[in-house]
Amino acid sequence: MRTEVRVPRDPVMDGEHPDVVVADVARRTRPASRIMVVANEKGGVGKSTIAFHLAVAMADAGLSVIALDLDRRQQTLATVLRNREGTARRLGVDLPMPRHLVLHVQSGALLCQEINRVGWGSDVVVIDVAGFDSAIARRAIALADTLVTPVNSSFVDLDLLGKFNPNSLELVAEGCFSVAVNEIRQARKRAGQPDIDWVVVQNRMRRNAGRNQDRIEQALADLAPRLGFRLSGGLSERVAYRDLFLLGLSHLDLRRIPAMARSKSDANREILTLLTDLTVVPG
Repeated sequence: MRTEVRVPRDPVMDGEHPDVVVADVARRTRPASRIMVVANEKGGVGKSTIAFHLAVAMADAGLSVIALDLDRRQQTLATVLRNREGTARRLGVDLPMPRHLVLHVQSGALLCQEINRVGWGSDVVVIDVAGFDSAIARRAIALADTLVTPVNSSFVDLDLLGKFNPNSLELVAEGCFSVAVNEIRQARKRAGQPDIDWVVVQNRMRRNAGRNQDRIEQALADLAPRLGFRLSGGLSERVAYRDLFLLGLSHLDLRRIPAMARSKSDANREILTLLTDLTVVPG
């Protein structure tokens, strides 16, 4: 007889009802910009890498982009964008440059205030959320038009989305992150707000990964309709992504830098396909 592990569906999150979270940001002024939040309570899944490539690719497409880093301790997104500014100066090249800042004082009021202060008139605000649950993370999700959740090809990484029987791989319960996201979505619905477009991105995929990758893809396909997200491919596991990331560069930048190696078309295609899947640029 199978024992099911279930996540409680109590809508109270650390003493905060999701209606309170949604009301906290809903009553504040916000720009007409599209707000794209990159979040997952699991660390190490490439959130900042995805946020960086999205921000740079949208700026490359001619959009006005603000990048907001909520991880005030690590500041990975802010650091790589500062590195980008330094690389552009050092090489003497003109690179598309998203404006960026770190939210040091973290509250719903300050989050909305900073989005309004720097993001008014912008096309897109990209928010990179730290890899753990927090009051500010929930408020960022409550503000999102699009929620992007990167996952790696591991059932350990999928655990926060859904819990699977280790033998049959049957879904037995929602993961804690899915519960939190969907409680916020329901609160937005009760408040008369549009739904969040939740996109789960398979990130750091390896070529010829074999049976394990097939099982992950099937598990995500089973989860998607039950939890209300859609799927998109992310960035493959490439050494070049990591090397360029340290310089604040994307493969899309290499055509502007003759001294560097030519851009790989597959890498460019991954980035542009992700933008198309997120309906940021037309396909």
